[in-house]
Amino acid sequence: MALPKAFWLLWCGQTVSRLGTLAPAFLVLYLEQEGLVAPGTTPLVVGLFGAGVVLSGLVGGAVADLIGPRRTIVAAQPVIAVMALLFAVAEHVVALCVLSLITGFLSAVDRPAGAGLISAIVPQEQFSKAYSLFLVGFNIGMSLSPVFSGFLLQVSPTALFVVWAASSLVYAGLVFAVPADPPPVHAAAAGRPAGAAAALASAARGIAEPFRTPVLVGFLVMTFLLACIYLQVNSALPLDMRDSGLSSGDIGFVLAVNAVLSVALLPLVPRLVGRMRAHVPLMMAAGFMAVGFGGNVFAGGILSFTIATVVWTLGEVIWAPMSATFIADRAPAGRSGSYQGSYFFAWNAAFVVGSPAGLALSHAHGYEVLWISVLGLGFAVMLGFALLPRLAGFTPGARSETDTGPGARTDTGPGEPRATAGQNLAAQNLTTEKR
Repeated sequence: MALPKAFWLLWCGQTVSRLGTLAPAFLVLYLEQEGLVAPGTTPLVVGLFGAGVVLSGLVGGAVADLIGPRRTIVAAQPVIAVMALLFAVAEHVVALCVLSLITGFLSAVDRPAGAGLISAIVPQEQFSKAYSLFLVGFNIGMSLSPVFSGFLLQVSPTALFVVWAASSLVYAGLVFAVPADPPPVHAAAAGRPAGAAAALASAARGIAEPFRTPVLVGFLVMTFLLACIYLQVNSALPLDMRDSGLSSGDIGFVLAVNAVLSVALLPLVPRLVGRMRAHVPLMMAAGFMAVGFGGNVFAGGILSFTIATVVWTLGEVIWAPMSATFIADRAPAGRSGSYQGSYFFAWNAAFVVGSPAGLALSHAHGYEVLWISVLGLGFAVMLGFALLPRLAGFTPGARSETDTGPGARTDTGPGEPRATAGQNLAAQNLTTEKR
């Protein structure tokens, strides 16, 4: 079954957006090249950008449930465009810090909304396929963005922010053409628009809800630990490669292998592992990442680092779509954004903990100790995923009223499984497209 036109509008919009988004690394280069902040202040600016990204997971998902994922994406992009243009003219350090926090938040607020929108516009059985293709576009954009940013930084630094603003507006225009969001479930259930207080209370319940479900708490803890392993790719791994004698070009080649394999293999994942029990692909992903990153203990040249990269990339391409599918299959109607947001919060929190901890451990005890520790942690995460079926809520649809909060409606009869957010919303949006 072909994916609907609405999905491809979202796919194109997100890909263009990622092509134009200014990566934190190039923000650092811009600030120091233009002499806008002292070297000691640069970590503060980047840290605020990261804090915004972490916050966006929880808040972005709740906002997507409150006003709809399509509206969330469309509303955020013009604000991003304005903030990007303000970056081009801001010179005071306080203004730069405020802009960094806001743009960090807005640059990632569409992630849970995008996953929620996919749940809304494709049938549930196609979610893994659609999300895999969605990540292909994401990776294409993120892989090419540094190339464009590096060129613009040399030719015209101000153009970095103009391109960022323009790509955001293109994203908004393409997603605006997606069929309109259905009414929020909390409002529809009451038969009337909810008041502001009721809407905010519903959003707060949505943020907290995944953390009250045992299987999702276990999943999110394992997600955080796995992210602490994976995010060494942004911190300790390049430094280890450099200290092992690899040049900047060699390091770029090794990391390019990851990007190319991700784009090539992501579309194949649902076909290969989609029929397995939900926790098995998660175990496989953790195992590949543990062996891949742990294998760096034996690496000393470009070939051995490349082999290790191929192994952990296999874990990455299995993890990305199947973790989102695990969440989507367990999200009740009207909570898809909040549930996906809990995942992005757990993953992004590792930016604050995992990367610095890896650097501290490697500086104190050496890279060998770091990679052996990573291997052990990865196997522990693998075991944690193996235990998920023992936790309440593992089977989709088998959620009690206490899982959904007091007074929550299931809209099902006795003994009937409750439809997921993807099933309920997909039917409404597909009907809209046929008109």
